[in-house]
Amino acid sequence: MILEAAHAQNQKGNQTLGIGLGFSAATGSYNYQSNNPAILDITASQSTGSFSANPNYSYFIANNLDLGVSIGFGSGTSNFDDNSANAHFKQIDKNYSGSLYMRKYILYKNKIGIRTGPYFSYQYFDSSYVDKSNNGSSSSNTGNNYHAGLIADFVYYPASKIGLAVNIGNLSYNYGKANGPQQSSSSNGVNLQFLNNNLMLTAFYVFGK
Repeated sequence: MILEAAHAQNQKGNQTLGIGLGFSAATGSYNYQSNNPAILDITASQSTGSFSANPNYSYFIANNLDLGVSIGFGSGTSNFDDNSANAHFKQIDKNYSGSLYMRKYILYKNKIGIRTGPYFSYQYFDSSYVDKSNNGSSSSNTGNNYHAGLIADFVYYPASKIGLAVNIGNLSYNYGKANGPQQSSSSNGVNLQFLNNNLMLTAFYVFGK
């Protein structure tokens, strides 16, 4: 009976509904002292913080194989202060995203393991830059990012219908384009991440058969 309940979590026809939450914060400072009087001593500090939320849904097209979709919102701020040069800047970032993915679940006793597979995502972002040392002058950039690749999550089921997952790796090709008030730019490249410091925790509910 226990084995049947565990197997039913990821059997064909089941569905999941969940939300992923991510948060990161960091602070740092540095001091630079020069023997050259023409170069000012520098004392600067920097702080960053970000938050993201991603509601998600998936459907099992076969046992231990699901197709899913997610939407997301993220925001972040960065502050840079150099008192020696009276330089004070703030960056405010916002982004909106959507993803499609397919994942294969590889579990030990249908309880713990990994899920991995291909995905594609699109992101729209808006970044504002404020010069706090120059009467609050500001500028902004908007743009689009596209990602396609493979993703891997660690998965654990603490209860028969409740699952937890955290991203542990990502291999992707990225293309982005930004538009500013004076110029536009584009970039592309391959990105590999493993156990990075901006982990997203996802909790989901399993329902269906």
